[in-house]
Order: sequence, then C-alpha cells, then structure tokens
Amino acid sequence: MGEDEETAGGASGEATAPGSAASTQLAWNPLMGTYVAQAPARMRRRELTDACPFCADLTSGRVAAGTRAWIRPNDFPALTPPTGECYMLIYHPEHDRTFADLTVEETLEVIALWQRIYRELAPRFACVMTWETSGEAIGQTQRHPHGQTYGVSFLPDTLARELAALDHAEARGRGCLFCAEVTRESGGPRAVIEGAHWLAFVPAYARYPYQVHLAPRHHMRHIADLADDVAATRELATSLLRVVRAYQVLYQGPMPYMLAIHQLGDRRFHLHLELLAVGRAPGRLKLAASTEAAWGLWLNDALPERAAGELRLALAERDHGLS
Repeated sequence: MGEDEETAGGASGEATAPGSAASTQLAWNPLMGTYVAQAPARMRRRELTDACPFCADLTSGRVAAGTRAWIRPNDFPALTPPTGECYMLIYHPEHDRTFADLTVEETLEVIALWQRIYRELAPRFACVMTWETSGEAIGQTQRHPHGQTYGVSFLPDTLARELAALDHAEARGRGCLFCAEVTRESGGPRAVIEGAHWLAFVPAYARYPYQVHLAPRHHMRHIADLADDVAATRELATSLLRVVRAYQVLYQGPMPYMLAIHQLGDRRFHLHLELLAVGRAPGRLKLAASTEAAWGLWLNDALPERAAGELRLALAERDHGLS
C-alpha cells in the first residue's frame, strides 16, 4: 500500500481497563498489506471467573430488571477511538444458556441487537464486525451467552478482499458474485437448508469440515436491511438455531464454532453469515495448524458435499427429536 496506510498503522488510542489504562495501536505489515491490532490491556481480561460482569449488569441495576438482551462497552477493547470501538452483545439474562438453547423469539432479540449496533456504528466506521466465539477450546472467556461487535475505521483483509472481488466482477459485467453463488448452490449437494428467504450451504471452498454460510436469496448489504422483512428475519433466526443444534448432533455435544456477519454499507456487497465450526468428528477439533497459520494454505479434512449431507442428516435427527 502507500504512506497513508503506514501512517494509519501507527494510529493509537487510549484503552481503559478496570483500574488502569493502556494504549492500543495498529501495526502495518507492508509485506501482507494488513494490520495487526496490539492490545496489551486484554492480557488482564477476566477469563472464566465466577464473577460474571454480564450478570453484574443485572444485579447492580446497570441494566433494568426484565431486560432480555443488551449492549455494553467492552471493558478490555482491542480497538479504541479513532481507530475503532468495541462492544459486547449480551444474548440472554440467564448465565448458563448458550445460543443453541435460545428460542426463536429470543434469537430474534439477538438479531435486533445486531441491527441496532450496526445502525449505531456504521455512520462512523468503515465496517462493523459482529461475531460470536462459542467454546472455551477456541477462546470463549465468558460462559454467559454473548457476542461482540467492533466498529473499525478500515476494512479488515477479508472484507477488503471480498469487496475487491465483487468490484472486479461488476466491472466486467458479471453481476454480484454472492447472488451467483446462491443460485449455483440452490438445490445442489452442498445445500443444507433451503428456505424461501435464505440458503444455508457448505461452500466448495470451506476451510473447516462443517463450515456453513447463510446468505439471503435477495441482494442486501447488511443486517439492518432486514429490519422491515419479518418473514426473512424469522427464517434467519430459525436457520441459525437449526445449524448450531445440528453441530451438537455431529459433535455429540456443544461443537465449538465462530459466527461472523460479513456486511458493508457498499451497494455491491452481499450480506452473509459464516459459521466456522471447528469440530471435525465427535470430540475432535480442526484447528489452524502450520500450513494454515503460517502460509494460509487451508487443508479441509472432508469433502463439502459429504459434510453437507451429514449436516442434513443431523438436522433431520434433531428435528425429529423435537417433534
């Protein structure tokens, strides 16, 4: 990149942790053209302690009694203004719930949080990154059901690459790549859930055996574009719950996963959610090893078509058990 990126790479802000202050900054990698966020305050964050800060929101009165889902600032932010802002999204007041335990109505409240935080941050930041990390094996440090959102002043590498690919395709008259992918995967062997508004599928380029993408059938840019479509929003909630519960069947217990919402305000972008499930067999994990972490060459242990078939069977088993 150029001097602007290098200058931005030195940007810093003050991150306030409970009882202390520490600076955060971005480091620019000129070889890869990417940033690394250096956030030393996060070394002091709470990890699996009995003193849950989210339960304390309720017991202290910070959040009103009866509140079912809420947003709070991250006490140990990885990014601080002007580079970014970090928030926690609390899914449910009960400490021992998981996403898979939520009802459809409760999941709709989580989606409403995703929409609210997007609308709040998008006018001020280049992108809004919303995600969930589920499972201690991959870094979940608080058991209370929650996700996170970062407002970020630059495009992280993945979003930048996706937007560049969309721009390249549009410039050559090919239209939206994600719309084409939804059309191509519909009714195919990699489809997992075929809904009227959403398609869940294992992409041909999946890095994890049970990686699932959820994409709307109609082009929309971000989660807030769903606000007026009640049917599509409910179908998203139902589909998310079904996939996460199918993971439990395949893993014979809670399968660790990462959920990431890919979204931008750019009209070319096509909203999609990625579920990066790191289980590869009952009780066994697929983690980024040397080829993945050092070179970016991902090795998938399963054919996407077979993984999609296993997910469809798990969905049927789970749905039958609930009938």
